[in-house]
Amino acid sequence: MCQTKIQFVEAVNKLLNSEKGAITKSEMKAMVAYLGEVTQVFTDTDMNDSQKAQTACGVAISPVQAAKCFEETIRTQMFAQGVAKAISDKLTAAIKPIRILYAGTGPYATLLLPLLAASTEQLPLEITLLDIHKENIAAVEALITHFGLEGYHIELVHGDATQWRPKSEQQYFDIIISETMTALLKREPQVFIFKHLVQYLQADGVLIPERVSLRTWLTPQSKQAGPDVFVGEFFCLDKSRAQALNKGDEASFCSELTIPEGDWAEHVVKLTTDILVYRQLSLHEGDCSLNIAFTFSPYDAVLTSNKPIVFKYVQLDSPDFSVVFPKPEWKQANFELPQSSDTGALGLVQIKRAFQRAYLIKRGERVVTPEQEWQGELCLYDALSLNAREIMSKMYEFERFSDFETWLLERVGPLDKEQLTAVNQQCLEKITDVAL
Repeated sequence: MCQTKIQFVEAVNKLLNSEKGAITKSEMKAMVAYLGEVTQVFTDTDMNDSQKAQTACGVAISPVQAAKCFEETIRTQMFAQGVAKAISDKLTAAIKPIRILYAGTGPYATLLLPLLAASTEQLPLEITLLDIHKENIAAVEALITHFGLEGYHIELVHGDATQWRPKSEQQYFDIIISETMTALLKREPQVFIFKHLVQYLQADGVLIPERVSLRTWLTPQSKQAGPDVFVGEFFCLDKSRAQALNKGDEASFCSELTIPEGDWAEHVVKLTTDILVYRQLSLHEGDCSLNIAFTFSPYDAVLTSNKPIVFKYVQLDSPDFSVVFPKPEWKQANFELPQSSDTGALGLVQIKRAFQRAYLIKRGERVVTPEQEWQGELCLYDALSLNAREIMSKMYEFERFSDFETWLLERVGPLDKEQLTAVNQQCLEKITDVAL
């Protein structure tokens, strides 16, 4: 626990100088607890007691949510080190004073104030700290006083970073920092903050993060099917892209990626977020919540070779990408499906027929399911306390019916003869409307 200012500074120095992932969760929680005592913004506060703010271009998360971000060890470590390195590089280039704009500080100004608190000398910085929440501004002001940072030229501004303008149109910054995003640049206004603020960046200025790359992969549903296949990058946010957006060129908001040649029956589409914070400092899948991958259900994405996947960034009040997959080129199956009454090793009706139907559909063949049959199938799943979506996903995942039945047995457990008869009868009655 960081009980003193000295202990907190020691923890910050470790954060700034250790290898990626070398900081423990308990160390991060101790730092957060210390900042909470100073600011009175605690991460264990009920989320309903801390309100988000809505901008025209996305949601500004609540002060408590922003404070919780500090607890993500690798995320905070890479961003804090990136800011420190960017400042160091500007000082090496003899740029003094370094003008920094930090948009969306949260209550702790995580990426800058701890660095200043731990510095053994006062750096030649002119700093603008901007946030949409008055509570955050008050908390940051408390930290400036607590760490004795009044000697810095720091301007605190309450405002919306997607709209804010400096007092002087000639005011330009050497470094603009904003970490106002989620995975896949959904919901929060990161894109629109950089789109707006980049006009106030020096020609040789730096945006942090330097690059956010959204990528598409074809990923196997089983480890035996091989590694992920990279399809391409469908969106990138960096300095040049932000400048183009600022000038009204929104072409990057729409893109297409072509599904490569191959049999992708055992693969699904995965979207990832890779973040280059600064220079070699980066975040990738599995590092933190910003890098959570999104995988589409095989029912939502039928993969057809040499056909495009279309991406479009839709702003509204909650930014997100719409993803449109190619329509399946159906082939009429000549294969005759098993009867609904046909059973496998488990003795369950309809399951064998449903599995074979899924097998054909994922290979691009057209199989029509009558409404009565579908209702009977749902009745069967309900009777077994199974989720229909999960079942269908597993039918797509397994290539062999025996493997699917093995999974199903683990899921529902063995059924006695009486249970089996009752479940089968309910299903078939729905399908045939004839009591057995």
